[in-house]
Amino acid sequence: MRKGLFWSILIALFSAGTVWAQAAKQNLRPPAMGREGMVTAAHPLASLAGQKMLAKGGNAIDAVVAAAAALNAVEPFMSGTGGVGYMLFYSAKDKKVRSLVFGGWVPKNFDVQKVKDIIRFDDGAGHGGRMEGIGPRTVAVPGNLAGWNRALKDFGTKSLQDVFEPTIQYLEQGVTVTEYDQAMWDGITQRVAPHPEAAAIFLKPDKSGYKVGDQFSNKPLAKTMRRIAKDGIDVFYKGEIAREIAAAFQKDGGFITLEDLASVPDKVQWTTPLSVQYRGYTVYNNPPPGMGLQQLQTLKIMEGFDVKKMGHNSAEYLAHLMEAIALSRLDSDKYIGDPAFVKVPVNELLSDEYIQKQREKVVANVKARFANQKKQSFLLRPEPVMDVANNDKYRYATTSLSAVDKWGNVVVITQTHGGGFGSGYVAGKTGLVFNNALEWMSLQKGLASSFEPGKGVSWCIGGMMQFHKDGKPYLVVGSPGSFGILQSVPQVAMNVIDFGMNIQDAISAPRFRWKDEMGSVPAKELIIETRIPPKTLQTLKELGFKLDTSLGDWTMTVGGAQGVTIDPASGWLMGGADPRRNGYAIGF
Repeated sequence: MRKGLFWSILIALFSAGTVWAQAAKQNLRPPAMGREGMVTAAHPLASLAGQKMLAKGGNAIDAVVAAAAALNAVEPFMSGTGGVGYMLFYSAKDKKVRSLVFGGWVPKNFDVQKVKDIIRFDDGAGHGGRMEGIGPRTVAVPGNLAGWNRALKDFGTKSLQDVFEPTIQYLEQGVTVTEYDQAMWDGITQRVAPHPEAAAIFLKPDKSGYKVGDQFSNKPLAKTMRRIAKDGIDVFYKGEIAREIAAAFQKDGGFITLEDLASVPDKVQWTTPLSVQYRGYTVYNNPPPGMGLQQLQTLKIMEGFDVKKMGHNSAEYLAHLMEAIALSRLDSDKYIGDPAFVKVPVNELLSDEYIQKQREKVVANVKARFANQKKQSFLLRPEPVMDVANNDKYRYATTSLSAVDKWGNVVVITQTHGGGFGSGYVAGKTGLVFNNALEWMSLQKGLASSFEPGKGVSWCIGGMMQFHKDGKPYLVVGSPGSFGILQSVPQVAMNVIDFGMNIQDAISAPRFRWKDEMGSVPAKELIIETRIPPKTLQTLKELGFKLDTSLGDWTMTVGGAQGVTIDPASGWLMGGADPRRNGYAIGF
């Protein structure tokens, strides 16, 4: 690297101002740097799997699919081949952004009457005790494998055998369980215990979960993945594995059939993403049935305010952002569904006229709060939360990961099982744990998210963003976190775009989220990390916001974001991963 270029980058980093410096003091790690490629995922072994593809001459698609598949082994409770997801991809060759939806579908013979008596447990994902159904009747037709394959087939350079090699190695040889992994197992063993095939894989012989330092392997899934790598995805969707899956679901009372599985590859096709302008950037996001529209609405509302003047995480800034998110959530709850089944007024919801009306509501709501502010003499800072393994601050059940290569291709995936270990159900001897995505739809008729056979699931996981400047990608970011995804990603993005933070500090900075799970809209309470200044917390309470600070300084309940920025002048890549989980960015 030229000496002049080195100093220009160094000066740029240190001239970002006091906001950056303050965030860095709270950070646990520096950003990763690279020129040849960057992969950032929720586990270092997943990031390493992606980097192996880049080191072998592969591109960002090869890398992100290898990392996504590796999550079968290193985060089995979060996502995998039996799960669902979304992808947002920029091709440097044709300078175009595309969306890929593989978010799961209602089985054709789904019977709503047969899901009213399913077993329910805490979802194991830190959603405040939300009760979710488990078992084969909660499983949406899975799309992850078809999504990975479509991306590889159309834009990758490696084969399934190449990209699945790290995954198969991890599954066969085992991976070491971390403190975070143990916390997940401790919180969700009851979800797999009722299913013998799942319990045999995900629980130890004494029926307990895996602990720190244990080696976890899944040899049945290694066999399945090896077969898919050799014979292609048709063996999973139409061939021998498909028949084993369908037979297991029929035997155990599930809905998925051979016909459902065979329909998936043709459903997974590239589509046009949503886009808006924000402070000179073009921002891309996934279309419905993904709920990324809510994130774009939030940004557009906030674009009308001088947030830098308000100050990062000041009471004024947070009050406006909290109100903007709450208003936008009402729209995603009401309107977002599968556009093949429901009319989604996308253009109206993103129109300047509508956004201006929403912005005026935010202004009015914040003014009313300040006018009725009830002064308090002090704020009792909560006692530190005990750092025990089953603490809610550790738990969530989705994963986001991103990759950028030296040619300028940029891709982000968010994929999930739904709740922890999804349905908790493994079909036959496949080793595959399946999602419980049907639990994220509504039994009530007439809603955008109501059940209909063949309908795509309305998903918060569709929310991820790419920011482009002058036609070139600058920032890509995604996060897990249930409906908090739609809140966390804009906060991280604004930390970068509006407050000049590097991507790692933007991710590590304290965040909040409304408790707006399904059935809890409009939300009445917020979870907020206590690294927010005490004075700000006090003011927010005086303004009438009900704050839950019980999870302390760091909590996964506000997401586990990963992201990458690309310096437009030098081409240097900077990666960030969330310390709230096992996340690590690796660049070279």
